[in-house]
Amino acid sequence: MSNMRGPRILVDTMSIATTRGSGTVPWQYHSRSDSHSKVACWTLLFDLLLECDSLRDAAAQGRIGFGINYEMVGPINKTLDLVITLVDPDRDVQRAKSFVEIGAGYGIALTEADTSALAALPSVYEDRDRNASEVAIALEAKACMTEHVKSLPRLHAEILATGYLARQAQRQCITVSYSLVNAANDFRTPSSTTGKVNHHSQPSDARRVVNMIDLAIPVATKVHEIGYDVVGVSVIDCSNDGSPVTLVDDPTMAPTTNSRLHYTRMVRNICSEFRARFRR
Repeated sequence: MSNMRGPRILVDTMSIATTRGSGTVPWQYHSRSDSHSKVACWTLLFDLLLECDSLRDAAAQGRIGFGINYEMVGPINKTLDLVITLVDPDRDVQRAKSFVEIGAGYGIALTEADTSALAALPSVYEDRDRNASEVAIALEAKACMTEHVKSLPRLHAEILATGYLARQAQRQCITVSYSLVNAANDFRTPSSTTGKVNHHSQPSDARRVVNMIDLAIPVATKVHEIGYDVVGVSVIDCSNDGSPVTLVDDPTMAPTTNSRLHYTRMVRNICSEFRARFRR
């Protein structure tokens, strides 16, 4: 398995507490903010561009764009956390933000090696033409940070609905579900200035969520209408109390390297699907 950068960059960035919206108290995670989702999507796309030759070649040819919080037009419009679109190589990108600019705006925490790797990538620009663009990859990012068991029905329903709507909007797109699951023993909720502390029963709480995603989210080879082409999970330890956010690879909670949910497998499976469907 190769050394992916995305999960490390994600937890390094989440470790930095920031204020969200009109709030004055900095938090590492806030349920009313999509900051964590934006960072997760940016870091995943970073790994895709680094690891996937087909996607990188398409970027070098100017054939792809991207969107974070992108409204996918269909029978029912749905805002996706991340899309990669097929675009006209001659399109005007003067007013579009680049992938690098978006990352800087999100405050992504990069090492010198990350910055050098980013600079070596071909430029990719936002796609704002929601009505005309063909969506190649449609990804929904979810997070289960606390009250794991209580959250299971809602999380399951939301993941299923997104996959179905994306498939109805554009039949050929690659549908991806990417979830963050919290393995911390305690979690400080941003429900007040000081935050209420929720106590978790680990590793069982995190494992129940990972198992649900593994067993109850259908794959497209079996249920094309609602199934996902690729599903992945990153397990993190986030107490939301100012202590560093870390990655978890404990097999009692996190997907092992031979699991389809493992982050590296997810990236490689997305690449394989893109190569099969959209390489020219």
